[in-house]
Amino acid sequence: MSTADGSLDDESKNIHDHGRYFPTKESMRDSSFQYPVRIGEEYDVNILDMSRNGDSGVTRIRGLITFVRGTKPDDRVKIKIIKIGRGYARGQIIAYLDS
Repeated sequence: MSTADGSLDDESKNIHDHGRYFPTKESMRDSSFQYPVRIGEEYDVNILDMSRNGDSGVTRIRGLITFVRGTKPDDRVKIKIIKIGRGYARGQIIAYLDS
């Protein structure tokens, strides 16, 4: 976990206190890094919160923050991933689902 000089090795730097892996900028540039979603995939999600600017609902898909325009907290929707950025994804509403 730590090197001879007392600093953390690369793997230890990527693990948060809760044991979940959070990618670093270096690992995201690495060609072996893969996001947990892909463009075109569809998901049934619950909107958890609003974005800071208030134009999109926010959910998480396998830990990845995903923004969905036209939604609000507590909406249950089917979305299609239309964009993947650094550390986030954007989904488009396909349908509203029954609560």
